[in-house]
Amino acid sequence: MRGGGEAPAGGAGRTRRRIGIVDVAAAAGVSRQTVSNVLNGREAYYSAATFENVTDAMRRLGYQPNRAAQTLRSRRTMQIGYHIFGEQLDRAQGFTLHFLLSLIKAGAEVNHQVLVFTHHREDPLGVFEDLVARHAVDAVILSESGVEDERARFLADNHIPFACFGRLAPDLPQHWVDVDNVTGMGTIVDMLVVEGHRRFAYLGADGDQYWKTERLDGFTRRLAHHRVRLPKTSVFRGPDQGVRRRARQLLTGKNPPSAIVTGSDAVAAVVIGVAHSLGLKVGTDVAVTGFDGGGVALATDPTLTGARIPVERISHELVTRCLRQVERGHDDDPGLLLPTELVRGGSA
Repeated sequence: MRGGGEAPAGGAGRTRRRIGIVDVAAAAGVSRQTVSNVLNGREAYYSAATFENVTDAMRRLGYQPNRAAQTLRSRRTMQIGYHIFGEQLDRAQGFTLHFLLSLIKAGAEVNHQVLVFTHHREDPLGVFEDLVARHAVDAVILSESGVEDERARFLADNHIPFACFGRLAPDLPQHWVDVDNVTGMGTIVDMLVVEGHRRFAYLGADGDQYWKTERLDGFTRRLAHHRVRLPKTSVFRGPDQGVRRRARQLLTGKNPPSAIVTGSDAVAAVVIGVAHSLGLKVGTDVAVTGFDGGGVALATDPTLTGARIPVERISHELVTRCLRQVERGHDDDPGLLLPTELVRGGSA
């Protein structure tokens, strides 16, 4: 058996030889070492075109790497931990599931499994200490990281490769990927103003996370740029029930908004439900926009207009940053801020 491959090859009725990385290399027109670099995520040693060429050859040949053999050779687990808060699992929001599936796929593309874990409320760092002690993962990806994130500080202090979806304090390693919330929200406002809207409202979820503040800031700044007046009573952030009540008050008031901009697709779905209950036609009687672009945006009726977060690229960047640290040790690369994409649905 060559290269630790799993997939058999050959005709029926005789012993079938297993496909190895030598076969993949021949099919892709590259060296055996290049295939090994792709399998182990050594991105510095191959181009994006080579990656696509090699992975396409793997798919065509039905090649499956031997994970156990790779682990013994490299002393690596070939696993990346993904820490998620229990509240995210409780809510099971569409965006959370969308991102998780994308992250699993990004790991699989470089032959790594994603191990999802959470923590005990009374000891949030205990699970990290256990993972480090057991060498259970090669690196860790953090969800919903805050600027002063104790998880990131623990991992940095213990020299564990990690990456975050969300920005970090300047004194921490800048192993983060995030989106430009302010500009993304500004693009939504520009679109609505061009379409003639002048009466606006903003509804968002409660919480002091910086991205929630940034989205509201982006909304108010861009309205000010267009010299559109925004009454204080037209801005509200709170739990779903509070959003539902305020949406009803706004839409049944004396001078209802023609456009309701929301801080997330989940909040937009609540607003659309209220509008439907009042007999309003979303997209005609009132415009509603979201911010995420995951499964919720496609499930509403009509589908949402809003800012789409590029979860596929974010997942790829997070996995790449983790494996780069595994291969080379600590790096001083800056964080990466990505733009959102304006997606048009029927809601605005």
